[in-house]
Amino acid sequence: MASNDDDYGLKAYQDIQAQLGLWGEASPSPRRKSPSASRYNDSLNTPATFGVSDGQETDNFMDEDDADDATGRSPNLRSPEEKMINNNDDPVGVQTPLPAENDDDAMEHENDNDNDADAGMNTAHNNIIFGDDSDSYGPYHNALLTFLQSRERLSKAYSAVQVEDDVMQEENEELAEANAAGEEAEMKFLSSLAEICLLRGSQDGGKVGRGGGSAAAAGLCEASKNEGNFWDLMTALREGGTDSLFYCVDGESPPDLSLNNDPATMLAMSPAEVLEACLGEDEDGNTSLPLQRLNAALSWIEACLGRNFDEKIANEYKNSSDPILPPPGRRTMWPATVEALKRKGQTSRGKIHLDAPLQHIFGDRSTSPVNVSSFLESEDEANDARLLRACFMLFQAGRIDEALKLVSDCGQAWRAASWIGGEPLSSDGSGNPTRSLWKKQCREISKQMARVTQVGNSPQTNARSLHSSIAYEAAILCLLSDDVHNALNNPVFQTWESGVHAVLHAERGIIVDEVLKAHNNTRIEAAEESQTHFPYVGTEFDAFDNNETAPEGCDGDLGAALEQLDSSPLDEIREGSRDPFRNGMSSFLVGQNAVKEYIEECAALSIDAQNEDEACFLRFIAHLVIYIDSVLPDFSSQLCLPPDVGSDGNDDSLCELLLLKYISYLSTRRDLWSHVALYCSLLSVDNILETYSSFLINVHSDQERKMTLQQARDFFPEGLDCCILRNVVREMIISDIQWQHAPGEEGAPAGVNSADARKMRSIHWLCYYPEHWPDALVCSNLLLRIFLLTEGVGTEPSDSNLLACKILCDKMLPDDLADVAVMQCERNDGNVPMPISLPMAQNLRKEYISIEMFLNAHTMYAQFLDVIANTSPSHSSKSKMTGGTQNEFEKGIADKMERNAFRQKKSGLCKIIAKAATRASDALMEVVSFSGGWLIDENVSLSEEDTEEAQSRSHEMNAIRSTFLPKVVFMLYEVLDKTASWLEQVVYDTLIQFGSGSEDMLLALFSTFDVSDRSNDDDVTMDVLTTSLAAPGYWHSKALSLASVIGNDVNMINQVLGSDMERFQTSIAESHVKLGRCSNRDSLFDR
Repeated sequence: MASNDDDYGLKAYQDIQAQLGLWGEASPSPRRKSPSASRYNDSLNTPATFGVSDGQETDNFMDEDDADDATGRSPNLRSPEEKMINNNDDPVGVQTPLPAENDDDAMEHENDNDNDADAGMNTAHNNIIFGDDSDSYGPYHNALLTFLQSRERLSKAYSAVQVEDDVMQEENEELAEANAAGEEAEMKFLSSLAEICLLRGSQDGGKVGRGGGSAAAAGLCEASKNEGNFWDLMTALREGGTDSLFYCVDGESPPDLSLNNDPATMLAMSPAEVLEACLGEDEDGNTSLPLQRLNAALSWIEACLGRNFDEKIANEYKNSSDPILPPPGRRTMWPATVEALKRKGQTSRGKIHLDAPLQHIFGDRSTSPVNVSSFLESEDEANDARLLRACFMLFQAGRIDEALKLVSDCGQAWRAASWIGGEPLSSDGSGNPTRSLWKKQCREISKQMARVTQVGNSPQTNARSLHSSIAYEAAILCLLSDDVHNALNNPVFQTWESGVHAVLHAERGIIVDEVLKAHNNTRIEAAEESQTHFPYVGTEFDAFDNNETAPEGCDGDLGAALEQLDSSPLDEIREGSRDPFRNGMSSFLVGQNAVKEYIEECAALSIDAQNEDEACFLRFIAHLVIYIDSVLPDFSSQLCLPPDVGSDGNDDSLCELLLLKYISYLSTRRDLWSHVALYCSLLSVDNILETYSSFLINVHSDQERKMTLQQARDFFPEGLDCCILRNVVREMIISDIQWQHAPGEEGAPAGVNSADARKMRSIHWLCYYPEHWPDALVCSNLLLRIFLLTEGVGTEPSDSNLLACKILCDKMLPDDLADVAVMQCERNDGNVPMPISLPMAQNLRKEYISIEMFLNAHTMYAQFLDVIANTSPSHSSKSKMTGGTQNEFEKGIADKMERNAFRQKKSGLCKIIAKAATRASDALMEVVSFSGGWLIDENVSLSEEDTEEAQSRSHEMNAIRSTFLPKVVFMLYEVLDKTASWLEQVVYDTLIQFGSGSEDMLLALFSTFDVSDRSNDDDVTMDVLTTSLAAPGYWHSKALSLASVIGNDVNMINQVLGSDMERFQTSIAESHVKLGRCSNRDSLFDR
């Protein structure tokens, strides 16, 4: 009975899946079946270095037992945010991800419509699929990391092996194991990249197949699949060795296809045994290289088409009006047609013939959805077309047994019987003894069907999803009979891959036919000469077609074989190689100079591209060249840009240029910053320094600094991280580029502009590891000198860059920076290139301490000014009696209490001022009297003084000394003089309010603050006027003592005072006069 539309629903899909289990779960092809067959090891999401500890498994790249993470996704396809090297809760480098400039929907197709004669398969055309394939950058990075780790271990193994004189190198077991490990690493790298791309294409294809994706997403899906097929081809060819993958790329002549044995010498062997002996492996397991590559290519293309078949079943059956398989309930042949004939009162006798689609074309076109005239009912014709289409796709996938099972289950076992004649006769009697006759008949039938199915000679675009059943039957016969010409004219060959399969399958079949032909002809001659029978009954009738109708092959020349695609009138086949990934597949299949031309043209396109949407193709070609440079460095060194592509005079290799371009793109994507270090590690040392330094300048968050620095220490040569940080920090400090906020950058501290805050935080780069601290001290001093020279000193910290200096020293730098830096220079374990000498480190420590001392003194000075400005020396006595009825005794007591209260109040005020003045004056005096001179090096005769940076430092220090030391001197004098003047006001206020009784009050006050060592019984009347912190004479005497400090040559202040010396002398003279007045009791209290 006819099936209804419900047969194509979800239930039908489930039933068909069950049937697939009956037809055979596994593909006979050794290539991978589908991209979802394996998962990736989650251990690759953790940081790793090239040197792996003993017993650590890092290259178990595809472990099918590994479970997906909690998100339900394959661990290696998690977003870059989930795969940062730190295992913190917060993602590294993605706290504020940059907006994606290019999403999947922004992808474009740039088609090259040039039809020039040289637009063949060896030309990389500029129709690159654009799109942001973000999820695959991490897996690419991890695959490359694992590959490099394996190569590193291989290199160490080679270095460790000591080959003895009496042992040949190839016989050394350790070297053999190392070579095997190296080949395994290559295979894992190539297959991992294939898995990454195919899985991405499968995921996107599922969305598109269910109607959930845009045209742009469909284009990205196709690009991912094509790239995956490319890497899968690389894997397949590499299985045969490096010579198989890089076929004659050094200019050598391609080898001829040769057989392991001569079929003419195997008269007593069956055809199947002859094929095995001639086309199989020899005693050493080797096969002729052209034949080996052909077998690998055919296996690869069958796997590609098999994945396509599996994906169509998985995706289209869920929500499609055109399912791949026929209805599950169909178990008879043409049920609707038989039922229609019965209704008309006709029998099947003489009415239904198996060749009826050719013999019985009648009337107008039927209502069949496949739009073909047929004696079948439209429903039967559609179901037959789907059945044969599925069988055709299984034939393409090399899954012939499944095709035979499918057609038999659908009531057409006769078709299965007609398709199995290609098996050669074996010694156990299985196979077809008249194989050649069967194949000739298939060819003849194919030609007859071609009259109905072929599209003609004019170029056409094939847009139909389902063709007539006869078209699919003709296609199957074309494959069975190696009829390439009719295959490439059949519209059911809808893709470039289908055309490639037809060509490769025919090439292999023709070689088989040639072997059997030589074997059979020799047997015929021998039988005729000896008048005997063939050893296998029936084969004497298997006469091969020796006329011109038999197809001719290319003797294993894949380049010549693939040229047949150019003759196809179908645009999908003829123009398919214009896709850059398919172009690459063709180039590696052809080998020779095509590989070099392809790589160079693709590299030129990527390097010249200005649109960042082309990053996916840049990533592809970069990893391809990285692989080639690793395994075939001599060939890689021959690669160069075409003459018309400028490289700005850069002498770097093509690999370096591609890496630089790719790193430049990664650097623009904050979510991909964790990948930059690995690719930089593949550059030359000079390019590592320049490129990674430029990259780190844009990294501003603390967590990202730690991550990128740790990666540099892991991947780069020892000590190179220090050289990079020197470049980074110096560049950030001296840069005058206008500041713009960067993602992840913290806000500036209050009172500090953002540009200065960025410079201050740049020192953090050098504070994570103690061996970097000497350089941190150098750069800290450099930044402090810059801040000090850009502005003078103000009384308000916010008016000066001194605030930035103070925040840098107090908040941003380690407290023991200078001491630890000197200790590191004393240790000097050789881990740091061009280390700072110990004498220089001591000079830097003195410089840092000098500046830190000055900043502290300035803070004390500013605090003093604030205290003295807000503390009045005068106040009224509120307890003083103005009248009343108290007697003299009571008045005396009250007066005494009032004096004590007044004195205590003055004592408290004096204590505040004296404390602030002492702190400020002591701090300023430390600067003035700094041992050896403030900002003067201890070791003046150093070789470092000859460098430009050292000379600049010396000039800056002299400028700072000349600017700030005079100010410090006058700041100190100001503190001392203002303190003395304030205390004089205290004396005046007391005298005014208490008259003649004030002297005793003041002397008692002074005695409280006496700093001398005299006992209480000594006469304090005179000396206390200059030894008490509350006496103005004490501060005047300290101001006067400045003359001896300034005059001391050890402090080296005279040379910087210059024109300010006269002003200083005038101030000292005034202090002398003031001291004379305040140290005399009569003059001080006589008011």
